[in-house]
Amino acid sequence: MKESTVFLIEESSSRWDSVSSLLRSNDFAVTTFNHPSQFYESYNPRIPGCMVMDLSISLVAGITLAEQISEKGYCPPYIIVGGEPRTCDLSRAMRSGAQDFFEKPLDCSLFITRVRAALQHDDELRQQWLADQSISKRIDSLSPREREILNLVMDGRLSKQIASQLDISIKTVEAHRANILRKMHVDSFIQVVCLIANKRELLDTRSSSAA
Repeated sequence: MKESTVFLIEESSSRWDSVSSLLRSNDFAVTTFNHPSQFYESYNPRIPGCMVMDLSISLVAGITLAEQISEKGYCPPYIIVGGEPRTCDLSRAMRSGAQDFFEKPLDCSLFITRVRAALQHDDELRQQWLADQSISKRIDSLSPREREILNLVMDGRLSKQIASQLDISIKTVEAHRANILRKMHVDSFIQVVCLIANKRELLDTRSSSAA
C-alpha cells in the first residue's frame, strides 16, 4: 500500500513553517501547495492522504476545491485551520468532506490526533471507492443487451420470462447470462447480486446512457 500523504494547502508559506515541521516531526509525509488550484491540477485520487487547508482569506476557494475534486470521483477528507468562517461556510465544508476545524494557535496534540483520524478515514473511504471503481469497470464491459438482461435478473425474472419479454430464445438468454458472469468476474448470479445490490444506480445509469 502507498504511504499516506498530508496535502498541505497554504496561502502564506511563512506562516506554515511550524505546522509543516509539526507534521513532519510526527512522521507524516507532507506535500505543500500554495493555492487550491495548484493542488487541483496535480491531484491524483489514487494517492492516499488527507488535506490540511489554511484558507482564512479564501475559505470558499478551499470548499470549492473539495467540491470540484469530488466531481472527479473521490475527495479525501480535509481539515481547516485558522480564520473565523461563517456558519454557512462550515456547513458547506462539512458536506464536502471537512473533518475538523482548528483555530490558531493550534492544540498540537489534538491536531495530530485528528490528522491521523483523517488519514484512517481516507483509507476506509478509499477502499470503498476503489471497490466501486472496479465494479463500475465490470459493468462498463457489459453490452447494452447484457445490461438489460442483468437488470431483469436483478428484478427476479427467470430466463424463460426474460426470453419471452425480449422476444429471444432461452438459449440466447443463457449465453448472455454466461457472458455476464465472465465479465463480472464471478461464478454465480448470487455473487452478482451481492456486488451491485447497493449500487443498482451504476447499472441503471449505464443502461440509460446506452439506450
